[in-house]
Amino acid sequence: MQEIVERLDRLEALLSRPPVEYVDNDGAARFLGLQPATLEIWRSRAEGPTYVKVGKRVMYALTDLREWMEARKKKPLL
Repeated sequence: MQEIVERLDRLEALLSRPPVEYVDNDGAARFLGLQPATLEIWRSRAEGPTYVKVGKRVMYALTDLREWMEARKKKPLL
């Protein structure tokens, strides 16, 4: 019985997470305000946001793009 409860708890935790949304290279570029070629160059240099390759298609999780932008926040100089 305890095993069933633990499995149900794990399932509930998985289902309560928001789904990860992905965009392609063009969508990521629009989201970041960049040219798609910029992301292509960064990938070739192992720079830029984290991405996933599905076959030949490059996909970016919106959560990763937001985190990448947050990490680059700067305070203005006074």
